[in-house]
Amino acid sequence: MEKEIFEVVLRKSAQDSKIKRIIEMKSESALPKGENFTSTILKITLKVVLGNGRIAIKSFIAKKGDAGFGEAAEHMGNDYALFATEVSVYTNILREMGYLMEEFGDTEGPLWCEFIHYSRADSTIILEDLKASGFNTVKRTEPQDLNHARLALRSFGRYHAMAKVLEERGLISKDGYKPYLFLYDEVYIRNFLYGSLQALIKGMRKAWGEEWTEYADKLSRVSFEDLSKRIKDSGNFDDNTFKCLNHGDGWNNNMMFKHDWEGKPIEMRFVDFQVPHYNSPCMDVTYYLYSSINPTVRHQNLKSLIELYHESLTSSLERFGYKGSKPTLEDINNGMERLVFFGTWFFTSTFACVLTERTDAMDLDLIFKTNGEEGYNLSVYCEDGVIEMIGEDLKALVKLFDES
Repeated sequence: MEKEIFEVVLRKSAQDSKIKRIIEMKSESALPKGENFTSTILKITLKVVLGNGRIAIKSFIAKKGDAGFGEAAEHMGNDYALFATEVSVYTNILREMGYLMEEFGDTEGPLWCEFIHYSRADSTIILEDLKASGFNTVKRTEPQDLNHARLALRSFGRYHAMAKVLEERGLISKDGYKPYLFLYDEVYIRNFLYGSLQALIKGMRKAWGEEWTEYADKLSRVSFEDLSKRIKDSGNFDDNTFKCLNHGDGWNNNMMFKHDWEGKPIEMRFVDFQVPHYNSPCMDVTYYLYSSINPTVRHQNLKSLIELYHESLTSSLERFGYKGSKPTLEDINNGMERLVFFGTWFFTSTFACVLTERTDAMDLDLIFKTNGEEGYNLSVYCEDGVIEMIGEDLKALVKLFDES
């Protein structure tokens, strides 16, 4: 076939599938109550006429940054420019990652949804509807199993490697992002990490029984100043540490999976890029392992999961032509060990709020108004299964304090 004829064929094919006209448009909430705190997420369903005259149904996601979620969301938005940051990630970093995949023939698929448009006029991002392509979130109240954990950690390795290569090429600045809020910002450490554990202690004393009194007493003696110092110290990696741009919020609600006919996850996409930060990639790995997977899976498979992540990171760095030195498995293990205190504290203080079926586990506005002293529903710490889920890690947290 001649080049000119082939060009006509391709143009016609592209034109046939393009949207020519919208017949109907419907907008509805894309998420149930309690699943998002800082944005309005809408599903836009369109009945359209395509270029070839066929009627089709198309769907997109609209994410609005001026949601009016209250003082807490406004506070977070102002402190960290959440929406503007996410727009920048989609329009700059993820676009360049896509080019990088094309350059090196990476056929595993992107780790994000397609960016369609950003409207400054009404602060709205239009994105691909991943559900239309067979992707779904894992239920927030059901921690991920080993298969999901393996795919997620492989995906983190690819994401971190691409970010490091873009940094090496001068396309990502390590100084262009604020430090991670849960490691360095005392407002968020007090409100979420210290405040939630105080609520847990109250729940323990209310419903956990006499055997847990000793642990509640020991944790109640931890001062905010001590906690803040230890958390900050855990994230202060030296200049020789391998660092890169982290996703920053890689947990259940911000991942979508496609499954095969047997229910096994085969592809994954990250969503919500509002709090990227520059640090050891072990931060993303720790946050994910302690926030999203079944704790029994973490306890039994931690060594192999970290090894899988390291292999994915280093092989991806090689694949994308990274010229710098790569972290050894020992480097990654040392980073993970350094962050055990942060991960264990984060898990024990927040996991019950994540797992509950309740939609009133946290009142963010009240948490911010009272510096974390109120706003946590104590009922979530008294639900069936909570002790079995977090008890082992809570004992480990107390031991970390006893050893210090």
